[in-house]
Amino acid sequence: GTGYTRRAGYEIIGRDGQTLSQKWENGLVTLHGFQSNGFPNCFHMGITQGAVTANFTHLLNEQSVHIAYVINHAMETEARTVEVAKVAEEEWVEMIHRLARHTEKFQAECTPGYYNNEGMPDGVHGFTDGTYGAGPVEFFKLLADWRANGNLEGLEMV
Repeated sequence: GTGYTRRAGYEIIGRDGQTLSQKWENGLVTLHGFQSNGFPNCFHMGITQGAVTANFTHLLNEQSVHIAYVINHAMETEARTVEVAKVAEEEWVEMIHRLARHTEKFQAECTPGYYNNEGMPDGVHGFTDGTYGAGPVEFFKLLADWRANGNLEGLEMV
């Protein structure tokens, strides 16, 4: 429920001096919850626009496999930077918001707390803003299918 800079004690600075806090000031913006445009070679782990699971270790393992795949591909192709394409980021955020509509009634009626922004589900939620609404099994399948496709759609490697 607090900004990552408060917990981490530092700010992440991307291209042209933009901070991640500035980029996310109106809500999270990622591709698959792992990377944000303007922040090359920076990977996020956790529930940031990804899945929520009862077993957090399982979530981190699935994310580690995915990130390792991307990094391995970059190494094999001798790419020096991995960055999300702006359009891919926009499409992912749109999907996150579309899937979140399935939980609007629950979020509005739930006792105010961490998961519904203290009773204001339409506000900026920090790290709970727009988790993948189709569930963890479907999210992990989406990632596996993306890797199996092999073209790293949505990423730019140079």
